[in-house]
Amino acid sequence: MNFYCMHQFLIILLFFTIICSAVLAQNPTDTGKILQRVTVTAEKKQNPYTAIVPVQILNHEALQEMNAENIAEASKYFSGVLIKDYGGVGGLKTISVRSLGGLNTGLVYDGITIADAQTGQVDLSKFSTTFIQSLELDLANPQNILAPARVYSSASVLSFTGNSFDALNFVQKKWMAGLNAGSFGLWQPYAGIYFPVSKSMIISANAEATWANGNYPYYINNGMFSQKAYRTNSDIHSFQVEVNTVNRFSDSSTLQTKIWGYSSERGLPGSIIFFNDISVQRLEDKDYFIQSRYLKKFGTGTSLLVSVKYSSMFTRYTDPNFLNNAGGLDDRYTQNEIYGSIAVSHNIGKYFSFSLASDFAYTHLTANINEFATPTRISLWNNLALHFIKSHWQLSASLLNTNINDKTVIGESASNKNKFTPAFEAGYKTSPQSPFLFRFFYKDIFRMPTFNDLYYTYNTNINPKLLPEYSSQYDAGLTYFRNYKSALRQISFSADGYYNYIKDKIIAVPTQNLFIWTMENIGKVQIRGIDINAEANGKFSLKSGWSGRLAFTWQQALDVTDPTSSEYKNEIPYTPNYSGSAMAVYNYKRWSAGYSILFSGKRYALGENDPPNELPGWNTQDGFIGWQINAGDFRTMLKAEVNNIFNEQYDVINYYPMPGRSYKLSITINNL
Repeated sequence: MNFYCMHQFLIILLFFTIICSAVLAQNPTDTGKILQRVTVTAEKKQNPYTAIVPVQILNHEALQEMNAENIAEASKYFSGVLIKDYGGVGGLKTISVRSLGGLNTGLVYDGITIADAQTGQVDLSKFSTTFIQSLELDLANPQNILAPARVYSSASVLSFTGNSFDALNFVQKKWMAGLNAGSFGLWQPYAGIYFPVSKSMIISANAEATWANGNYPYYINNGMFSQKAYRTNSDIHSFQVEVNTVNRFSDSSTLQTKIWGYSSERGLPGSIIFFNDISVQRLEDKDYFIQSRYLKKFGTGTSLLVSVKYSSMFTRYTDPNFLNNAGGLDDRYTQNEIYGSIAVSHNIGKYFSFSLASDFAYTHLTANINEFATPTRISLWNNLALHFIKSHWQLSASLLNTNINDKTVIGESASNKNKFTPAFEAGYKTSPQSPFLFRFFYKDIFRMPTFNDLYYTYNTNINPKLLPEYSSQYDAGLTYFRNYKSALRQISFSADGYYNYIKDKIIAVPTQNLFIWTMENIGKVQIRGIDINAEANGKFSLKSGWSGRLAFTWQQALDVTDPTSSEYKNEIPYTPNYSGSAMAVYNYKRWSAGYSILFSGKRYALGENDPPNELPGWNTQDGFIGWQINAGDFRTMLKAEVNNIFNEQYDVINYYPMPGRSYKLSITINNL
């Protein structure tokens, strides 16, 4: 950790400590009031600082305070996370956790995985935070033992729970509507309704549309020449809608069904090289899925979870400037998947519990391309998990069996894969009441090459013999959690050191020229790092409160593929040595205000760690102020935001400039 890195971290940590110390010294003067009795029914919230594996959670309130339009923007506030952002509202956004790559992170929406066998990763900008109840990042395995086996098949899991309404209330009607308007032509109307049909059934629906031209200004610096320009082909028009039903039966079992749809048409902004910003590539998406989860509890010791899903993804990619005999590209892909899962959990005595889960997925990809392989993949996952909890100890172990079978209409298909991958987790407290928890986990996992890795038509050297990419993870950490009865109500802290090793890493290698590539297993990567997280909140009085959070990551991700190579032990591309975030929010009566910082150290755009490939570090600072108006049975929330206050000019991906300073106004009306 270099001096500049440590310097920035210490400043933020000192700021965080001063706030906590100041409020501890306060003696809040609360006035006594007689309040009307209110009965609240809700599910118990998980405390991430008592989990035996690293867990980070953002609730709905925190998501709205972060000026985050989608889950990609919100995920930047997690430690260990890198969001590859190609700029603007319409730019694609993918996630990598602890430098394991975006294809090793599973995405789970309301308990069921969202998968893309074609590319292996999902564009996170498709999912708005407006109607998200919570966003959670789990390293290793999920904390809930009753889960589909497929959830265990990723190195990390980013999961989010939809619908910000209380699904346990089957009586009260609720609604919400609002509008966001901001810089670069942003207009974002949204609305949602929660309607109890009977005492045992509710229906909720929400929708959100986004329009933006994305023509933000940026500066080109090329040696002694500089130029101000405006981003082009960065517009987006999108629409997202979902309908949910919840049925609660007389035996207390529940059935949840979700229908979700997304449609967008956007430009893909090009790279800026030698003042050239021409880009005519367009991307059209039409995705939808329908999924259901049935949960039944038999007494106090046995539970059954059945999950089913059908999804369809249509992608149209056009590039009129592509050099071919057809005068450009107009590629259209349709991916359909049928998925099912059965999971059972059971308690054995007082201290032990186990779960068994078996999943099946049938995935088929078609395209309008000549000689396209038209692959079909049948995937089976079977998982056994064991838990032990007694006094000072928490132990967990799992064994996942994955079976992948590919078939193609044209050409050779990849060979079948049948692998067993274990995981082990442990947590220890010196006493049941101790605020400290020591934890450790180990997980071995692999990812199957994607359809694009194996069968992408424009790779002249298609390689169906690609091996899976294997990852081993080791983590050891310490957490602290304690409640107080003062202006500081709660403080939490965690520090985790980790080591990851990747072998048979799948990379793209140019062959004849930069336009002809082949996919090969030649990569080995060693990753070492430290993640630090801290949260605190409290109240000065009944009318005012505050909260703060800090996330920091130091890491070193090195290419150890070939000791004779000039790139041996060089940092892999786009892995900063340090990154993090800090945020503080203050509430007073109906007013709220917040300030947040995102920062990243230097990194390299290529595997060769030469000065021309080095990208400088950056930091952005955002602020907001909000005001709530209560009128009768509904409330109105007005909010003003300033993002990138100091107009930082930076690239997350080389030659793809990010937006500078921007503004947004929003109004939300609801009866929640």
